[in-house]
Amino acid sequence: MQSALTAPLSAAEPATVRERIAGLAREASYEVAARDARGIDAAIARLSPGTLVSVTWLPLDDDEARVLASRRLREAGFEPVPHIAARMVTSDDHLQRLLRRLCDEAGVRQLLVISGDVKQASGPFEDSAALIASAAFAQPALSRIWLGGYPEGHPKVDHATLNATLDAKIAAVRALGMTPGVITQFCFDADPILRWLLDFRARHDVPVRIGLAGPAGIRTLLRFAAICGVGASARSLVTRSASIARLLVDTTPDPIIRDLAETAAYHDLQPMGFHLFPFGGLDRTARWMGSVAAGGFELRASASGFQVTE
Repeated sequence: MQSALTAPLSAAEPATVRERIAGLAREASYEVAARDARGIDAAIARLSPGTLVSVTWLPLDDDEARVLASRRLREAGFEPVPHIAARMVTSDDHLQRLLRRLCDEAGVRQLLVISGDVKQASGPFEDSAALIASAAFAQPALSRIWLGGYPEGHPKVDHATLNATLDAKIAAVRALGMTPGVITQFCFDADPILRWLLDFRARHDVPVRIGLAGPAGIRTLLRFAAICGVGASARSLVTRSASIARLLVDTTPDPIIRDLAETAAYHDLQPMGFHLFPFGGLDRTARWMGSVAAGGFELRASASGFQVTE
């Protein structure tokens, strides 16, 4: 049953919903691990030039891998957005060297700044706010800093603190002369996304990319949900995928995409886009989104979501 937030447009406007869905798919961003050569190959083969591709910060990756992955994406015509994890940066000098290399050697103009999900900081930066305050960010080439958003909240931080911290970081990015943006944690239900985004829009007009889990098996999605602290919407995912047969096929984010495309509040959510977490592999995610972008899907008549036909 749809909530007031996801109340759809009138039945006379399915073409508008289709256009919105296809347009959002065409402008989607993706992410890949620094040492995921297969994922980078898939990006080059499947994605349109200019696509924003973030490079994740994994504990076992080193700076060399991050720089090389970013450079390969730039040379292939994409917009690389390396993650910088505050608690995994060992020193201010380490940060300075890494940012300089990313800008000078890989043509990086945008970063995603995160705190990093480890208990003990490796250096002087306890969170992303402290990272942004470092003089190392005074790189002339940098133009945009993306920040993390949490539609379902954070398991360790209350809602009010999350909002105040995000507001302060947006102000700090602007004080650097850069453009802020937000990429949210993935979620499996449109309601918390809409509630969070409408609340955010009352305070800011900065671009937001809504995190979505790309096509993957239900067990894979639940494993990543547990790792990332995604709770309530993961339970709704289980409810939607209760049958044994459903557990054996890919789960796709089409119900969320359709709810966001047809909500009566659509224009109030802008500027909004999608950011895909390719838990089932970037090739699989890019192929699915490519079909959606090309209009190769049909809206379901009696259920939320749509069916890819290509």
